[in-house]
Amino acid sequence: MATTDPSILLITSTPEAIKAARDFARSWLECKGVDHMAVQVGLLVVNELVTNAHRHGSAPGDAISVRMYLSDAGPVAEVRDPSDAEPRALPLTLDSFSGRGLAIVSELADRWGYRPLASGGKAVYAVLREVVK
Repeated sequence: MATTDPSILLITSTPEAIKAARDFARSWLECKGVDHMAVQVGLLVVNELVTNAHRHGSAPGDAISVRMYLSDAGPVAEVRDPSDAEPRALPLTLDSFSGRGLAIVSELADRWGYRPLASGGKAVYAVLREVVK
């Protein structure tokens, strides 16, 4: 899928690491010349993927990696965590307080998916909509 080598951020599963992931993604997207609005949408996608990895795919202190790279389909945000559990987009309801992350990603990304990693865990990726300056 990757057509460029990924830029990789290694973080520890903590709530504070989510901001570090957004900052990393912002820097990468801006460096690649992605339009301001597309950067904002990309940051929301990265935020949701990393939040899911923190809440559902790891224990406190586990390693999570964020990878940003270009593919033929556009910019890709990929988050790796140690869980083998398949991520699922839950149906949206008006009264739920959580569980909207992958539904948001589904709406904002061109597409998303996941794959198991040979070393254990999984990679959840989203192809971001691209508007180049």
